[in-house]
Amino acid sequence: MVAKRKSDTFSLFRDLAKDILSPPPDLTVSEWADAYRKLSSESSAEPGQWRTDRAPYQREILDAVLDPELEKIVVMASAQVGKTELILNTVGYHMDFDPAPMLLMQPTELLAKNFSKERLAPMIRDTPVLRKKLGDEKTRDGSNTTLQKSFPGGYVALVGANAPSGLASRPIRILLADEVDRFPVSAGTEGDPLSLAEKRTNNFYNRKKIIVSTPTIKGASRIEAEFESSTKEFWHLPCPACGEYQPLQWGKIIFNKDDLKDVKHRCECCGFLHDEYAWKSGKGKWVASNPNGMFRGFHLNEFVSPWRKWKEIVIDFLEAKKKGNQAMKVWTNTSLGETWEEDGEQLDSEYLHERLERYPAPVPNNVKILTAAVDTQDDRFEIEVVGWGDGKESWGIEYHVIHGNLNQPQIWNDLDEYLSRTWEKADGAHYGIACVCMDSGGHYTQEVYRFTKQREARRIYAIKGKGENNGEYVPLISGYSRVKPSKALLVTVGVSDGKAKVMSNLQVEEEGPNFCHFPTDRGYNQQYFDGLTAERIETKYRQGVPYRIWKKVRDRNEPLDLRVYNTAAIEILNPNLEKDYTIDKTKSPTKRKKRRRVLSKGVK
Repeated sequence: MVAKRKSDTFSLFRDLAKDILSPPPDLTVSEWADAYRKLSSESSAEPGQWRTDRAPYQREILDAVLDPELEKIVVMASAQVGKTELILNTVGYHMDFDPAPMLLMQPTELLAKNFSKERLAPMIRDTPVLRKKLGDEKTRDGSNTTLQKSFPGGYVALVGANAPSGLASRPIRILLADEVDRFPVSAGTEGDPLSLAEKRTNNFYNRKKIIVSTPTIKGASRIEAEFESSTKEFWHLPCPACGEYQPLQWGKIIFNKDDLKDVKHRCECCGFLHDEYAWKSGKGKWVASNPNGMFRGFHLNEFVSPWRKWKEIVIDFLEAKKKGNQAMKVWTNTSLGETWEEDGEQLDSEYLHERLERYPAPVPNNVKILTAAVDTQDDRFEIEVVGWGDGKESWGIEYHVIHGNLNQPQIWNDLDEYLSRTWEKADGAHYGIACVCMDSGGHYTQEVYRFTKQREARRIYAIKGKGENNGEYVPLISGYSRVKPSKALLVTVGVSDGKAKVMSNLQVEEEGPNFCHFPTDRGYNQQYFDGLTAERIETKYRQGVPYRIWKKVRDRNEPLDLRVYNTAAIEILNPNLEKDYTIDKTKSPTKRKKRRRVLSKGVK
C-alpha cells in the first residue's frame, strides 16, 4: 500500500513537471489555430474547427507574429477578410503556448467590453485548451473579468483608446490595436493613445505590436500612415491564362450593370478575362511593393475574401453610387480597404440656389413623411420642415423664422401652433410633422426641456449636439437620456457625422436616393444657401496626429444645423419610406392619444 502511494505521488509530480517544464511544441500561430482553435457560432457563419486554408492569405500574417526579427505588423484591410480573427488567433496562441502580458485596444471602452463579451469570451469557451487555462469570470479574486483575462504566466487586458486610465503604466509585451482609425487624437490630456500604448512595450526585447484597421479619410488615416512606412505587401494571384502574379484591383473588374451574372477580372499582362472562381483557385503569395519598409505591412480587399462574392461587391458599389459620396466613402473603405479622398472644398451656394424648383403643391407627390427642426436663438426660433421620400430623397418644405422674446409665453405658443400645422399635397392628402428635433443649447435650455417634455407624445424632442472629441467618431444618433429636473428626453446628436451626411447628400446630382430638392419660395433664398454651405471640413494636426474638423467660413450656419437636425429626426423615426404617413385632416396632431413607444423600432 505504501509503495503504491509513493508510485502515485511520483506519477503526479512527473505529470506536473511535464506540464510546467516541458517546452511547447514548435508550432506557428497558424498551425496552433489549425490544431486547437474553434470558431464560435455567435461570431462565425462557419462554426467549428479553424482552417487557415479557408483564407490562405492569413497564414503568412499569422506566422509573422513569431518572427524574432520583426517588431511591428500592420494590416490595412477591408471588411469581410477575417482581420479580427488574426487578433484572436494571436491572443489564443499566447494564452496557450507563449504566456505574456498583452494589451488589446479598441477605439472606446464600450467597444472593448463588447469585443470581450462577443468575440474573446466565446473563443475561450469553445476552445478547450484555452477554457481550462482560465478561471471563472465570476471568481472573487478578480483575475478574470470582462476587461482582463488572466492565465498562468500572463494576461490580456482590454482597454478603450479613449480611457487614459486603461493606458496607465503597466508593462506589456504584446500590443494588439484594433480599428486604429477610430481612435481619438488624444486619450484625455495624455496624448496619442497608440503612442502611449507602444511605449508600454519598451521593457521587452521580444515585444510585438500588431496594428489593424479599416482605413477612413486620406490624409487623416492612422492605418494608411503606418502602411506607407511598411513593406506594403499585396496578395497576388496567378492569371489563369498566362500565370503572371498580380493583385486583384477594382479598376480591372469588368461587369455589365444590367446583367451581373458575369463579373470578371482582366489580367494586367495578357488582357484575358477570367471569373471569380478561376482567379481564386490559384495559389496566392504576398508581394512587397516597398521591400525596404521599416516593418511588414499587409493590404487586403474584399475581392480575395472567401466570404464575399464579386457580384455582391459590385451590387454594393452600384447602390452606393446612387446614394452619393457618403455611401461611396463607406464602400471604398469597407470593400476596397482604401482611404477616401475628399477635396475639402466648400460647396457652391450659388449652384444650389440655381437648383430651386417650383412644387405643384406645398408637399410634392413623392414625399411620404415630414420632419421639422428648431434652432433656438436668444430672440427667435428658426425652423425648417423637410419632406422625405423613398431612399431618403428630401424636399425642403418651408424655412420659417418666428421672432419674439423667449422670456414671454407668446413666442412659445406661436412655435407650438406652427408645429401643429398640416401641409397638403395636390391630391388633398394632409401631412403633419411626424418628428421634431429642437436644439437645447444656448441660454434657454430649461425652457426647451419644459416645452419638449409636454409634447413628447407628438415626438417633439430636445437634442444636444456633440462634436468629435479629440477626433473620436460620434454617430449621428449617439444616445438617449432623461435630464433633471424636467425629466425631458434628450437625444445626443453627432453633429460632425450629421454634417458629413448632409454635405454628401447636397453633392448628389441626380434625382433619386439622397437627392435634395428646394422650392422657389418659402424661405429658400440666397441667404439660406449661404448658411447651408457655411462650413467645410479641414484636416488639423495635434502632436503630429491628423484629425478632421468642421470650420466655419461664414458666420451664420443655422440652415446647416437645421438640416442636420432634420436628418437626425428621420433617423430617430426610421420609417418605412415606401408607406405614406398621411393624417386625417379632421383630427389635430395635438390631440393624439398617448401610447407607449419604443424609439429604436421606428415608425410603424
